[in-house]
Amino acid sequence: MDLYDGNYVLLERLVPDLDAVGPVGVSRAAGSPDLHLRVLERCRYTTTLSLTYYFDAPDGREIADPDLRIRVYHDLRVVETMACRRNGYLAAELMAGEGKGALDCRWDSNRFLEKWLEYSLVQGHCFRARQPGGDPTTAREESLETL
Repeated sequence: MDLYDGNYVLLERLVPDLDAVGPVGVSRAAGSPDLHLRVLERCRYTTTLSLTYYFDAPDGREIADPDLRIRVYHDLRVVETMACRRNGYLAAELMAGEGKGALDCRWDSNRFLEKWLEYSLVQGHCFRARQPGGDPTTAREESLETL
């Protein structure tokens, strides 16, 4: 199994029913920062997601870090990073300064996604579709607008 196939399997474990997940969600796991998911685009064969943590900066702003944009190819059953922005706390934007080419940066971003998905699963994160009439205090997913 290659990296992109493996990331699909990991994402499928993190978000078991991607079609049923709302446009925004938060997964909470004890001892871990809240993991935020946003569905940016849904198409017939692809879904584009944003996956991030939010941290409070000393100046009161919220910083999304890391901030991954991920494309899921449903027909191929693969996942790839489209963009990986790391701000401050997990700063790793030095890759371009290290003389790495675009292909190496893309590979590193997808390896990072693999490790982050594995870590998130070990921490107990999971996005599940909210059941109609379900108790929102026990659901792992809730609207970001209610935070």
